[in-house]
Amino acid sequence: MLRRSFLLGAGATSAIAACVSTQAPSSDVSSAQAGVAEARYPPLGSLYQVGDQQVHATDQGQGQPVIMIHGASGNVRDFTFDLTSPLAKKYRVIAMDRPGFGYSTRSTQDEAWRPSAQAAQLRTAAKEMGVEKPILVGHSWGASVALAWALDAPDEVAGVVAASGAMMPWGTLANVVNSLGVNNLIVGYYNRSMTRRAETGGIEDFIDRAFRPQSPPPGYTDYIGGALAVRDKTVAANGDDLANTQTALLELSIRYGELSVPLEVMHGDSDWLLSFDQHALGIANAAPNVRVTRLPGVGHMAHHARPDVLAEAIARVAAV
Repeated sequence: MLRRSFLLGAGATSAIAACVSTQAPSSDVSSAQAGVAEARYPPLGSLYQVGDQQVHATDQGQGQPVIMIHGASGNVRDFTFDLTSPLAKKYRVIAMDRPGFGYSTRSTQDEAWRPSAQAAQLRTAAKEMGVEKPILVGHSWGASVALAWALDAPDEVAGVVAASGAMMPWGTLANVVNSLGVNNLIVGYYNRSMTRRAETGGIEDFIDRAFRPQSPPPGYTDYIGGALAVRDKTVAANGDDLANTQTALLELSIRYGELSVPLEVMHGDSDWLLSFDQHALGIANAAPNVRVTRLPGVGHMAHHARPDVLAEAIARVAAV
């Protein structure tokens, strides 16, 4: 149960999170693979300079800004596949690659994995784009970044929408594993075993698994850019996030009482990865001004399963 309850819970929170490895291939092979992946899945938006780092973001529509932040190992394509264009009829919709994912870069500093550090980089890029008071939409691991952003800069945020969010720390066993540093060893083993499976169609397998009991929309698997997730920089970023998620959520959770902006939580009660009771109900008990929408029979990819509920949650925050 450790592998599922801690590792899957602690940060493998997107369709392809488990398809990475902590064992990097040789540099020549790695560079060639990265080149092929990037040629097939080029940037969809613009690159914004943030100090010595960059942020990749798409930008559609006009009106109230809505910034969408993806989960583990993902990229902006998770949102641009079928969500940003409909929303852009009413809002200015911006999808951002988190640092280290897609075409955003990540600092090599030891604590670059922290949600607050990731949020700060994205926040600076948003200011460069002229964005004011955005609604932040975070899926899975991205919800922790959205919450950190709202806690660190509450006057600059209109509200947060968490879709299948990783928001609450795990229990005693996870704390023990985390404190001993054993999680790094387990994560390495887990990622290597998943990489072996990825070589025989594992990316498609894990996309299917992430969506269950629903199925991926037609064309999603080809569009999402799974090959981008196995580049060295993304492997490293995802590994850091995964190994440190328990610490990140522990640190965030003790601040939830300070949350001063509206928080909309949409979460499926059939989410096999992040349980409704632990995360949705957990944060409702920890933070003020939270509205929870339970989605019967919906799994981890709630934003794709119920885009109507996502649009309603955004509209409620926009109306405040």
